[in-house]
Amino acid sequence: MDPEISLEEEDKEKDAKPVKPKHRTIWRRVGLSFLLILATAAVFAAGYLAVILWQRYFPGSFLAGPNPYENWLVYRSENYGLGLRYPDNWEATEVSTSFVTFHQKPQQEGEVLPKDYVSLAVASNAKRGKTACETDQSACSFHANGIFGDRSSTPEQEVIFFSKDGNDFILTWFEYGEVDYASIFEEMGKSLRFTTPENTDAQNP
Repeated sequence: MDPEISLEEEDKEKDAKPVKPKHRTIWRRVGLSFLLILATAAVFAAGYLAVILWQRYFPGSFLAGPNPYENWLVYRSENYGLGLRYPDNWEATEVSTSFVTFHQKPQQEGEVLPKDYVSLAVASNAKRGKTACETDQSACSFHANGIFGDRSSTPEQEVIFFSKDGNDFILTWFEYGEVDYASIFEEMGKSLRFTTPENTDAQNP
């Protein structure tokens, strides 16, 4: 057989083989890149969702960070069975059995303390009518540990008001503009609860 003829036949066979279009390869690469991006996004979304769920159902975990209020002190009113927490660098002063003030205590002699303070006052409500909150709990603007009440604010004070067993309880932050006790008052309000002999530990007064 003539070698030249054989080479021509081989060239014809090569030419006869189908050539894959380049555009198919490009689209395949684009598709793979898109799938990779989609998979990466799904992994990040799953991780974010896992963190959110963990913080929601395990708030005491390391993800939630340390509790800045764990060393707070506890005040309990034996007469009314009400307890709350207040900062460990504050002091509670019982002016009477129905009126208590909470304020910073001096850390050194001669220290000038801010005028702002928080008070808890108790008064009989026998002569007043029911509030909207007492009639319908959905109308209440404050709720903590089974206590439903109203929260209001003015430029001079923040007030949390609620009632139980014929008494009105009023937790008030008197604002003189010398210091910001907003976060402290918020936590004091959250800690309010009526105590029982079984529930009087430091974190749950």
